Amino acid sequence: MNQQSIAGSRLLSRLDSDIRKTYDPVDNACLRAERAAQLARLGQFDKANQEMAALHAAFDRRPTASVSAWICLAEGCIAYFSSLSSTARDKMQRAHAISAAANLKRIRAISAAWLAHMDFAHFDLEATSRHVREALELSDPSNLAATSRASLVVGVAFHFANRLDLAQPWFVRSRECAIAEGDEATLSALSYNIAAYRGNHAMQRSLFGGDASEEARHALAGADSSDNIGHWVGITSLDSLVPMLRAVLHSVQGEYDKALMLYQAHWLDAKRQGLGRLSANFLADMAWCRWNQGDPAAAMRDAASAGGNIDPSMHADDRAVAHGRLAQLYRAVGETDNALQHEGKARESWNAHKRLQARTIELLADLPVPQAAGASLLRTATC
Repeated sequence: MNQQSIAGSRLLSRLDSDIRKTYDPVDNACLRAERAAQLARLGQFDKANQEMAALHAAFDRRPTASVSAWICLAEGCIAYFSSLSSTARDKMQRAHAISAAANLKRIRAISAAWLAHMDFAHFDLEATSRHVREALELSDPSNLAATSRASLVVGVAFHFANRLDLAQPWFVRSRECAIAEGDEATLSALSYNIAAYRGNHAMQRSLFGGDASEEARHALAGADSSDNIGHWVGITSLDSLVPMLRAVLHSVQGEYDKALMLYQAHWLDAKRQGLGRLSANFLADMAWCRWNQGDPAAAMRDAASAGGNIDPSMHADDRAVAHGRLAQLYRAVGETDNALQHEGKARESWNAHKRLQARTIELLADLPVPQAAGASLLRTATC
């Protein structure tokens, strides 16, 4: 495999250097798998998969716990960053189980942190708390990857709960660790996640009350920051997320032409990259944009599609927003019965969301922010 680093990625450059200097075949393979995971996070899936094929060819007949754990983690990153696939969580669980059984402290902490990330994506709050605590307890100050990811998860969870005051120290710690590690992918993810939750809050406030404009302005600035980091390093994974976020924000700000242009340009890619679960939200918002553009026929077609895509498996806040946007549209067109039906479901989902927010704070509020990372810290072990 070509070991040339992606331009701008300090972490890949360091991994390249470590691989060249590591002659033990097991330690070398662990580093190669770690590099493949980072390549996947940057969107370099062909290179990551080539490395996985080479590692499987070398170790499948004589498996080693550390290599197997790192392979599972790398494959989890490939699955997650290509399409947000649920397979990723299974792979991370496998990496975690192998590393725990073999007492591989570093990768156990990293896989626990990634599991917490994926637990929270499924709103499995108890598992999120359990895996975050494990990651932080196992991480010494040199395990920057685990501390950065676990801190990002806690920060995102508090931000989801609309407690940015509690989230900020965790975001700061995640950023410090990512800078020390040279992990630009995490810096981009940090900017994107803060922007995305600001965007969520902006849409929610536009529907359920509050100042949406300030959140929308901050979210657009965060989206620009995430894009700038991505362009600098060459991140191409999940590249529809920021444009779809911008579409939502333009809609909140009443810029319906801009919103529709972005939706139309990026919606198909967004579905391929794992955002199909938000079909109802995007279709409902597209319907609202079309109505405001003076195209009621297209608006009602999108509204009907949006209603058909709402299902109980959606996250409560997403259901609330989808129903809320449809209620707003049906009121505008004079369909009072439909509006009342969606308003009732929006309130029910919004109350469920509030309960999740309260439970999130209850489970995580006692966590101490981890020790600050020094910029010169180096890893002390490969696995």
